[in-house]
Amino acid sequence: MFDKKRKKVLKVLFESYKKIPDKAYAVGGFPRDLLLGKYKFHDIDVVVFGDYKEFARILSSELKGSSIVDIEKYKIVRIFYKNLIIDVCAPKDRDLISDLKSRDFTIDTLVIPLENILDPINNIMDPLDIGKEDLKLHLLRTPVHPAITLKDDPGRIVRTARFIAEGFTPEQKLIEESRRRVRSLTMVPKERIGEELRKIFLAKKPSAGLFFLREIGFFEVLFPRIVPALYKDQKSPYHFEGVFEHCARVTDLTPPDIILRLSAFFHDIGKAYAEKQLPDGRTVYWGHEFISADICRDFLSTFKFPENEREKIIFIVKNHMVYYSSSWSDTAVRRLIKRLQPHIEDVLDFIYYDIKALKDPAKSLQGLDELKQRIKNEIIKLGKSEIKSPLDGNEIQEIFGLSEGKIIGKIKSAIENAIIEGNIKSTKEDAINFVRSILPQILQEQKTEQKQEKTQSEAKSKQKSKKQINLKNNI
Repeated sequence: MFDKKRKKVLKVLFESYKKIPDKAYAVGGFPRDLLLGKYKFHDIDVVVFGDYKEFARILSSELKGSSIVDIEKYKIVRIFYKNLIIDVCAPKDRDLISDLKSRDFTIDTLVIPLENILDPINNIMDPLDIGKEDLKLHLLRTPVHPAITLKDDPGRIVRTARFIAEGFTPEQKLIEESRRRVRSLTMVPKERIGEELRKIFLAKKPSAGLFFLREIGFFEVLFPRIVPALYKDQKSPYHFEGVFEHCARVTDLTPPDIILRLSAFFHDIGKAYAEKQLPDGRTVYWGHEFISADICRDFLSTFKFPENEREKIIFIVKNHMVYYSSSWSDTAVRRLIKRLQPHIEDVLDFIYYDIKALKDPAKSLQGLDELKQRIKNEIIKLGKSEIKSPLDGNEIQEIFGLSEGKIIGKIKSAIENAIIEGNIKSTKEDAINFVRSILPQILQEQKTEQKQEKTQSEAKSKQKSKKQINLKNNI
């Protein structure tokens, strides 16, 4: 049931508990997920009715190689152990029942006494006598009136969306109170909202959580740039949904990978800004991918998504429009390889799911399969998956006696274009011979550019001097 690492954590929790005089319980997500059949837990919350810091110290000392952080503001000590997190905290109230009533949802009011933690499945308690039943029904409601629960922690509004995305049905009171209190989310740190948004995008059905956020006015308050897309129709022969609906559905179609799912959600959002009516009556969305990428960049920055994820997601959104046809030349295929590197597989994977959301995807899927095969063939011919100059900048300077500057970039681009056009192979020898053949022309172009720049600079300088003389005469 549990792997070696998780078994050790449970054993150490039990052994550490025996060393303190206080009552302690595993609470929240751990017992809830066990009843849902999820045994690969990534975190455990422990509440200690006593000296929680002392228990955390004992626990950390027993978990060799762990690290510990004291979050005094929230009365939590966080222990990190081999990609697992154990939060040891003080109770939110004087006794267990009161503590559980202050928690977010009834499904999180289940507990396991640490004295029974070695057999957790058979020792899950339901002190409020509502958690197990609500979990069984997939009903999402708060232990007390949602006005109290959401006032205590507005971040629970976004957490509500996350559980909806996991298949839970919210109580009507919870929906209404979330809508009424959505502006209180401005008091919640953006990093924390970002963590919950991440969980929404990785959930079973992200669209359900995203539609809930749209319904309660989340985007108007936290990220207004998406608002024009929320109810925007698509006047396209290829789509049968509005912009937001299409983006949400493509998000559902993709596997639970944060790169693909965020790319899916943002890929067409910019259509709300790019719509244009042509004289012949057609509606087009030219350039929407660049607007979408810009909105995506803003969103990922606002909610503090990791930099390495941002770069890849933005790249996919910006490059997801590939108008392939069988008439493409091999050179055109190589140009696409160059354009999409180094994320060619990610972009093509995303395009597959985007196509699946079209009215009639069959023909486009066939075209994508053909394109993938042609890309594979070109990569085999090239002998590598990336098209780049086999000579780096330092080698170009050394071989041809050139100084650092714009000319080095021009030469590398010329080499890459020659490879794309099929004029040379991607070898150092071919690249050197090619540069020798074009270098006189590039040097001549450089001289011409330098002369033009000098002339422009002198003209600007004369104009500036003339203005200064006129200013003095006027004085």
